[in-house]
Amino acid sequence: MRMTPNDQRTLGLVITFVALVVGAALLLAIAAITRMDTQVASAAHRQYCEDIALWRAEVERGVPLNRRAGQPDWQGIADEHCPARLQPMDHTAQRQLVQF
Repeated sequence: MRMTPNDQRTLGLVITFVALVVGAALLLAIAAITRMDTQVASAAHRQYCEDIALWRAEVERGVPLNRRAGQPDWQGIADEHCPARLQPMDHTAQRQLVQF
């Protein structure tokens, strides 16, 4: 069966429409993934800052190094990138140290 020029144009339009729909779906998927990545990175940064605040609070209280919770500023970014008034979450009174 031979396609007429009209059928060829219609087929071309259908293929173009399908390609546009698939392209739009891919763009939406990429946007959703990017948004999730941003949220995960933001949560990780917030947790890093909270851990540093907890570490610094325990240093100020004189907690020995091997008993401190949180983490030191190993990336060296806390003074510039973490909120100045960030307070550690008040779970220090309830924390438990794991002993092996």
